Amino acid sequence: MTRWVATAPGKIVLLGEYAVLEGAPALVQAVDRRCRVELVRCKGADCQIEAPQLGISPVHFRVGNGARLNWQDAVPVPFARTAALIDSVLADIGKRGGRPGPFRMRVDTAELFDGDSRSPMKLGLGSSAATAVAIDAVLHAAFLEGDRQESRIETIARLLQPAREAQENAGSGIDLAASLCGGLLGYSIRDEQIEVRPLSLPEGIVTCFVWAGEPASTGELLTAWRRSRQHSPREHGRIIGEMQTVAGAGLDAVEKGDVEEILACWSAYGEIMGKMNDLVGREIVTAEHRIAGGLAELLNGVYKPCGAGGGDLGMAASLDAKFRSRMRHLCRQAGLKTLRLPPSAQGVRVTTE
Repeated sequence: MTRWVATAPGKIVLLGEYAVLEGAPALVQAVDRRCRVELVRCKGADCQIEAPQLGISPVHFRVGNGARLNWQDAVPVPFARTAALIDSVLADIGKRGGRPGPFRMRVDTAELFDGDSRSPMKLGLGSSAATAVAIDAVLHAAFLEGDRQESRIETIARLLQPAREAQENAGSGIDLAASLCGGLLGYSIRDEQIEVRPLSLPEGIVTCFVWAGEPASTGELLTAWRRSRQHSPREHGRIIGEMQTVAGAGLDAVEKGDVEEILACWSAYGEIMGKMNDLVGREIVTAEHRIAGGLAELLNGVYKPCGAGGGDLGMAASLDAKFRSRMRHLCRQAGLKTLRLPPSAQGVRVTTE
């Protein structure tokens, strides 16, 4: 029996958070913590999907007409986003002439969660996007013969639609790009036109990633950010302007290999994100992020939250070769956890077993 296996990496946004929603360039790195999706064909009565990190029982279904799934019971709330994604992907396969049949699927995102917790918590590494990209790849591999003749840009745009529907029409697609393409990317979306550029960081930059201890709800934070445009348009516009300037300078510095300017832009962007708390009525930069930032400063390094902010992931950086070990030591003393997040040059991949 053929087993299709798709894996897709998680991501870290290094620059351009929030501003990327307004057309600014952003910098994202794929990381070698991967979502793994397995699929086997089965008899019609045996169809089910397992997603253990969601804390739910297997979800049962039957394959109906028109490449749609008939869910046998009410879809569990934690699984609703995945169910909508699968329906969207199968619809695309049907449009391309594929004929989805009965299958069993297992979605394993353990590497993108905090494994030390009794109740798994997201680490802020783009588990939803990695899941979407891996599910899309495995379903197309299993049920669509030949090349689907779709560019990466087209795939990102297609997967962005169900992602936005799950987040009140918010989302840039930057996490999808990282999971699909891998590597370090410059990313932008303006007037729904997506641009992806492969980049590389110059040698000499040392990073340390800090887990602030609480998973952040990207959807809620993005919604709060959009509302701030309505109730405080002047302040919202000022912060966006600052973000766009720094993000643009940071991407230019990466292309030029200017390590000092890259660190300066990371530091400046972290400071700008620190101004958002009062504006959006949410903690974008939490107490844990401020502590980590203070520790990085003690070591003459810089610090910024990564992604939407909130309580999850942050990055400290320096040009000191011993910075990572020293930062980890200080974080342990402060009760903060650090994460090993090696970059992933490879995006989504599909194999058969």
